[in-house]
Amino acid sequence: MNLPRIFFYLAVTSLCTSVSAGTFTPEQVLQRVIDHYPSIKTAAIQVERARQSIKVANSQLAWQLGAQAGIERGVGLFGTTSDTVNLSAGVSRMLDSGSSLSFDAGVRYEDSETVFSPSIPDPATATNFGVSYRQPLAKNQVYSSFQQAKDAANIELESSKAEREELYDQLALNVIDLYFSAAVLLSKIKNVEQSIERTKRLQRHINNKTTLGVAEEKDILQVNAQLDLLLAEKSNLKISWMQQMVALNRLMERPWDSTIAISYKIMAIKNDTDAMFLQAEKYSPRIKLINSKLSLADSIIRTRRDEREDSLDLVLFAGGQNYQGDTLTGSTSETELTGGLKLEFNQTLDKSGVDAILYQAQLDRGVILQERKLLLEDLNYNLSSLIAELKANRVALAAFEKSLQSETIKINEAMKRYRSGRINTDVIIKFEDQLSQAKFSLELQRISLIQRHYKLQIMLGNIWNEVKKPIVHGSLINTKEGVQ
Repeated sequence: MNLPRIFFYLAVTSLCTSVSAGTFTPEQVLQRVIDHYPSIKTAAIQVERARQSIKVANSQLAWQLGAQAGIERGVGLFGTTSDTVNLSAGVSRMLDSGSSLSFDAGVRYEDSETVFSPSIPDPATATNFGVSYRQPLAKNQVYSSFQQAKDAANIELESSKAEREELYDQLALNVIDLYFSAAVLLSKIKNVEQSIERTKRLQRHINNKTTLGVAEEKDILQVNAQLDLLLAEKSNLKISWMQQMVALNRLMERPWDSTIAISYKIMAIKNDTDAMFLQAEKYSPRIKLINSKLSLADSIIRTRRDEREDSLDLVLFAGGQNYQGDTLTGSTSETELTGGLKLEFNQTLDKSGVDAILYQAQLDRGVILQERKLLLEDLNYNLSSLIAELKANRVALAAFEKSLQSETIKINEAMKRYRSGRINTDVIIKFEDQLSQAKFSLELQRISLIQRHYKLQIMLGNIWNEVKKPIVHGSLINTKEGVQ
C-alpha cells in the first residue's frame, strides 16, 4: 500500500472515530439497499411473471380432453320418428414438431317407432373409435406455433432479467453517488474542524501578545472574525450532513437519526482496455436487453414468413366401427376396420397484408440493429472516458500532494516570521486558508478517484462479486394481499 493510500485510510479512520456509529463500506450500503428496496421486489415479480410464460408455452403440448353428450327426438328421411342418444369423447395434443395426434371414441343409440325391414336392428347401437395424425407439409412445418410461443416466452424471460440487472446497476450508481457525496461532505467538515483548531492556536498566540502589549486591536478582530466564519461554516455543513445521513438511512431502512461512518477502498483494475470492453459488453444489461429484442424480432419474422406459406397438411387416420342391435328375426353385430389418408390444402389469395406485416417486422429489426450499434459505441466511449479520467485523476492526485507539501512549508516558514513580528496577521490567515484549500483539494481528488473506481466496477459487473443479489424462493405474491 502506497503512502497516499495509507494517509487516506488514516484520515477516514480518524473521521469515523469522531462519532459513535456503524461503519459502512459502499458494498455494505448497497447490500442493505438491494435487500429491501421496493423496486427490486417489483423487478423480481416481473421476472417470475415472465417465467410463467414458459409454462404457458409448454402447456400447448399438453393433452386436451373433449367430450359431449346429447339426446334428440327427430324425424328421419321417410317421416319416421326416432329417439337418439349420442356420447363421444376424445383426447388430442400438439407435438413440438408442429404435428398433432388425437384419439376419439363415440357411442350412438337409436330407437325408431317404425322399422322398414325385419333385417334392420331396432333399437340399434353404433360404436366407433379412431386415431388420427396430422403432419404439416408447408405452413407451420419449419417454425411451428409451439416453437414460436416457446421462443417468445424465453425471450421475455431474458428481457425481464436484463431489465432487472439494469435496475440493479442504476440503483448501484445512485447509491455510490450519494455515498461519496457524503464522503466529500465529511471531508469538508473535517477540513473545517482542522482550520478551526489552527485558528484557535493563532488566537491564543495573539492573546498572549496582547497581554504583553505587542498585538494590535486589528489582529484580534481579524482572527476572531476568521474563527466565527469557520464556526458558521461548520454549522451549515452539519445541517447538510444531517440531510445526507437521513437519505442514506432511508435507503438502508435504518432509523432516520442513526449515525453513520464511512470506509472505502481502491480496487485494482486491468490495464487491458480491450479486455475490459469485452467484459463490459458481455455484462451490460442494456446490450442483453437489445439482444433479446433482436431475437424477438427474428422470431416474429420467422412467424410472418411461415404465415405467408400455403397450408398443406397430410392426415393419417385409422379406427374401427361396430353396429349391433335386435331384429325381428334375431340379433346382429357387425364390426369393420377403417382407415385412410387425405391431404388438406388452404391458400390465401391476397397476401398483401401478410407481406406488409413481414416488411414491418424487417423494418423493426433494422431499427433494433441501429440501437444496438449506438449502444456499443456509447459503451466504448463511456468506458474509454472513465479509464482516461482515472489516469488523469492519478496525475492530479500527485500534483495536489506536491501542492500540499509546498503550502505546508510556506505556512511553517510564515509562522516563524509572524512570531518574530515580520509578517502581518492577515497574511497568516490568508496562508491558513490556502493550506486548508490544498488539503481539501487533495482529499477531494482521492474521493473522486475511488468513486470512479467503483463506477468502473459497476460497468464491468465486478461490484456484484461482493454484493449478493436477492434470491426469490416460492411464490412472490402474498395470497392474503392478492385478488379475492
